[in-house]
Amino acid sequence: MAGEANITDVAALDELRRALIRFREEAAMAVAEADSEVKRTFVWLERDRMLHWKRAVPRLEEELAGAKSALYRKEMQTMGTGQRPSTIDEKKAVARAKAKSEEARECLDRTKRWMTALEREVSLYKSHMSPVSSLIDRDLPSAILRLRNMALALEAYLASPTPALAEQLERSRGRVRSMRRAGEQRSSAEDAEMEREQAELEADERALAAARDEAMRALAREQGGESAEGRAR
Repeated sequence: MAGEANITDVAALDELRRALIRFREEAAMAVAEADSEVKRTFVWLERDRMLHWKRAVPRLEEELAGAKSALYRKEMQTMGTGQRPSTIDEKKAVARAKAKSEEARECLDRTKRWMTALEREVSLYKSHMSPVSSLIDRDLPSAILRLRNMALALEAYLASPTPALAEQLERSRGRVRSMRRAGEQRSSAEDAEMEREQAELEADERALAAARDEAMRALAREQGGESAEGRAR
């Protein structure tokens, strides 16, 4: 018969399981925050900056065209003396409108480049994060469940009567049967002591068996939940 396992601390498995649960929660939160930041940046570029500059470019080009028309009309005017009026202000307005239009076009082009670069970086990010996501969504839950099953199995093992206790119970029962067969005379005190010892041993056996059965039922429930989860996936 194989010897007893030298189990010193089942609680260590529960401590490790709780540590893995905390790590999974923190890792999942960190990944979710990173994903959210990436999404916010993408939305800001696509729905805010891109739309802003797409609307700004035609509006500023229209303002530039208006400034050029004003300059042209001013250049076509003549004063009573036959001299041309000053067009300094109109030329400055054209220069300002042209600068704004060019800046808007540059910003639109830059936003498009950023969008392209961001899409590429997001693709790389998702590729690099795939193992982490697999760890959080599949590997860690599996490890946590396995640790729970291991703890339950060890608790069931520890709740089982030990060979020494089983031998003690059997010796006590054998002694009672032998005495009954031999008709040995015992005092009332000896009878009471033997009955007390027998009752205590049997109570210990019932308590251990109940603890073992409860641990095995918990283990079966955990394994049933794991099988159902596997089928759902």
